[in-house]
Amino acid sequence: MAKARWWMRIVGGFYVLLAGFNLVVLLGGDLSMLTDTLPYPASSDTTAAFADAWLVFVLEFLALGIVLLAASRRPDHNRILFPLIILAEVLRGIAADAIWIARGYSVTSYGAFIALHLVIVLTGWAAWRGLPART
Repeated sequence: MAKARWWMRIVGGFYVLLAGFNLVVLLGGDLSMLTDTLPYPASSDTTAAFADAWLVFVLEFLALGIVLLAASRRPDHNRILFPLIILAEVLRGIAADAIWIARGYSVTSYGAFIALHLVIVLTGWAAWRGLPART
């Protein structure tokens, strides 16, 4: 149990640090660090750059979906997944879509996605709260 606890702390802390560093770059306005890592000039193909980044997003969905499907056999034993998904939907979903709208992306498209994220958050919260108490 101690190994699992420390693994979760180390990897969780690493993820939080990575998120912090990347948020500074992404929201700080100086994207030169990102453009310097691309295998092509950033100005030459912005669609390819966006697709490369979108791939990471899609693979996260795949990982979370597989884990949720496997954990659905015993949701009472996997209750920690509820706040994980709820927070992911709030941060990666609602907050990111709101930022994109503020940056000029389609209010109609991303407003619809915000509504979908809210449905997942609210139904997830209700399902989580409806789990039987731990025994």
